[in-house]
Formats: sequence, structure tokens, C-alpha cells
Amino acid sequence: MRRRLVITLLAVVAAGVVVAAVVVTSREEPSPVAESKAPPPPPAPEPPVAFCPETAASDRVRSPSGLDGQTGPRTPSGPHRLAYFVVDDKGMSDFTGTAAQHLPMGTSQEGKVQVVVCEYPKPTNERVGTCDGYERKGKPPLSVAVTGVQYTYKAYDAESKRLLDTFVLPGVRVCPRSVTTFDDIPRAIEARSDYSAVIDRLLPHLRM
Repeated sequence: MRRRLVITLLAVVAAGVVVAAVVVTSREEPSPVAESKAPPPPPAPEPPVAFCPETAASDRVRSPSGLDGQTGPRTPSGPHRLAYFVVDDKGMSDFTGTAAQHLPMGTSQEGKVQVVVCEYPKPTNERVGTCDGYERKGKPPLSVAVTGVQYTYKAYDAESKRLLDTFVLPGVRVCPRSVTTFDDIPRAIEARSDYSAVIDRLLPHLRM
């Protein structure tokens, strides 16, 4: 709050003589109201790691993505570098390192990405087998059910984002070294993606 001095000149008549008097008063001025500033806009969300559509049924690739600037056109002769992503209820994850282990011996993964594969798992909850022989202290070995998963795959030309192939394969039984139990009841194991079968299907696109 600021205080403002106000000077007032008064003419006073005293004994027939005009006397000038100065009266000094003060008046408080209201403080200036600070201008309210709009809150800063929220930060832009991070783009997904790849342009894979959100669902297997969608044909709409996403843009921008983490692959922007990382792709290149497929050359007349392969092999073509592969990037592999899994899209599920947890989001999108990069599984290129896992899939690349199943590429033919000597296949190069150098240079720009040329083929992108998007994997979409869909649990069927059907029992497709068991994983057996999990030891428990003082108890008989444990047998755990393996439940089915249907995997849809979409392969794209990385540079143009053109769909090259789409196919469906069942998951395969892969038994882990250990299992998780709740109140001594094991949690079912989901069938895994058959990477060898996937790469076999993709070889024409990786070599041409």
C-alpha cells in the first residue's frame, strides 16, 4: 500500500486579511493488483518408440515416433536391418535385440532401420500345455499350466511406412527357470512369441 501526499491551498479570511494556508494531508492508494499469469502449458508427451499402430486392427501408423530420422530405404539386395516392437496393454517395447538373435547367421544389423515389425499379443486363456518339475522345499515338484496367446504381426517398410505383410501365429510353450506363486498357487505361464517362425516368415522382406 502506498501513501500519497495531497497538498491543498486554502484561502482563509482573518481580520479582513486574506491569509493563504497550506494544508498537507495524506491519502493511501490501493496497491496495484498484480496481473495473473496463465500457467505454463504442460510438456508435450514423449513420442512412442516406433510408429506401430495402437492395435492390430488399426492401419493408422503413428507420427511422430522414436524412429524418425533412424530409417532408410531398402536397397535392391538385402539383408535389411530389422527393428522389432511389442505392443500390449503396457504400451510399446523394443524387442529388437531378442528378435535379432533368431536372424540367420551373419545377418548384419548395421545402418538405418529398413524393416519394422509390430507384434500384438492376445491371450486366449486356453490351456496349451504345462511346465513341470519346479522343485519346492519339502513338497512335491510343481507343475504349472501354460495358457495360449495369439500373436498378430505387422511388417512395414521402415522408410515409407508401407505395410509389407500381416500374419497370425500361435504362441509356443517356453518354460522359465522359476515360477511365481501366490499362497503356494502358481501363476499360469503365457505362451511366448515364436521368433524363429516369425523370422522365417519375414525372410523374403529382409532379403529383397
